[in-house]
Amino acid sequence: MRVKKMDTSRLWLLGLVLGVASGCAQPASDVAFHSDRVPLDGWMQYSDVADAGFDAQKLETARGTWETLPSSAFLVVKNGAVVAAWGDVGRRFMCHSVRKSFLSALYGIYWDRGEIDLNKTLADLGIDDTPDPLLEAEKRARILDLLKARSGVFHPAAYAGRTDSRPRGSEGPGRYFAYNNWDFNTSATILMQETGEDVFEAYDQYFAQPLQMEDWRTSDGYYHYELDKSQYPAYPFRMSARDAARFGLLFARGGVWGDERILSEHWVNRSSALYSIDNDVFGYGFYWWISREARFAQYGMYSAQGVGNQMIAVLPKLDMVIVNRANTYGDEGTPMADLLNLIEEVLEARTGHPVADPSLSPLEVNADPLITSVPNDQLEEFVGTWDYPPAVLGEPAITTVEITLGEGHLVGFTPVGGTFKLYLQEDGTLHQEDSFTRYAPVRDADGTLAGIADVEMVEGG
Repeated sequence: MRVKKMDTSRLWLLGLVLGVASGCAQPASDVAFHSDRVPLDGWMQYSDVADAGFDAQKLETARGTWETLPSSAFLVVKNGAVVAAWGDVGRRFMCHSVRKSFLSALYGIYWDRGEIDLNKTLADLGIDDTPDPLLEAEKRARILDLLKARSGVFHPAAYAGRTDSRPRGSEGPGRYFAYNNWDFNTSATILMQETGEDVFEAYDQYFAQPLQMEDWRTSDGYYHYELDKSQYPAYPFRMSARDAARFGLLFARGGVWGDERILSEHWVNRSSALYSIDNDVFGYGFYWWISREARFAQYGMYSAQGVGNQMIAVLPKLDMVIVNRANTYGDEGTPMADLLNLIEEVLEARTGHPVADPSLSPLEVNADPLITSVPNDQLEEFVGTWDYPPAVLGEPAITTVEITLGEGHLVGFTPVGGTFKLYLQEDGTLHQEDSFTRYAPVRDADGTLAGIADVEMVEGG
């Protein structure tokens, strides 16, 4: 049988037309070109963005747009190397609800091994809650329902931001998408109960170490309890943009890192599939937000998101990751509409002609200039557990701060903020890493140390 020769020029034209119709022309070479390049002990950056298939002038225009936004770090990765790194990409910011996508990935580790059954119900698992117990109908929810935010459990939860709620027992499991931290928090406890592993230690073992994250430490996560609402804690993370991009790149590559498979492609596809529609812009998967707008959906874009519009955007069809970090220590938040328009602007800067062997150089990241190292005898008086703020300031204590000695620095822990290193400055104040908050020693009338407090609080008093 003779096969008629295919007219490739017509196929090219059809692809161009379809690309334009879907909102943005897709350069065929850009969509087709993928790399197996991954960062090792440090990110590499394109010496010339043209090698990554980007127009330098258009990318600089996008940077000008970014500079007008309340965003503290923005990172663009294409084919395993950095195209753009704007702001403090090495500074650990709070992740907020991005944590949920980290947990979803952990579920994938154990599901791939056959060590966790997503069809187990809350009743099977012995899950109840205090101070308000679960209804029998709520206990029929499966782990799978929690991963889709479709448990039908409308119970108060710790660390709640957005909370979609209905009367308790009004919806059966699986019927209704409701963004509620009860599902997200309880799923972490279930994971630990079923596997015997701590969330942060497991994340470190299965993701941070094999992906060679540069800034992450297990102390950058903690369990946040609000026992007046629920017995199940939230699990906040801190992470830098450059480490978040490593996590995103793993998903852009379908679970493969270099020559090592970390997650099955099945789990990556399953967890990033669309199960619920939230609005015209986003739907929801297993703790991932799925883009529904044509300008992004054409690239298969999905994202991890958190308060302030922290974002790890994964564009698997382009072998591309885009990360945004907002400084919520200072109540900064990037407007979502502006962020999405900026991402579109970056995508429009593509020329569609990346090269296989680009010129790369190490990504340079600014170090915190206020990190110090002093003899421990200058720090010992701070060691202890203190009310915060100290009673001498005349304000009721809202928490405690436990301070211990590090090596040339202090380590502070609060139940509402987690663990941060504190560095003694020449003026006697303490500089907190990541948040850049400055604390002053507070003393009683006789000069005895009574604790520490934010410098603004002390000066205001």
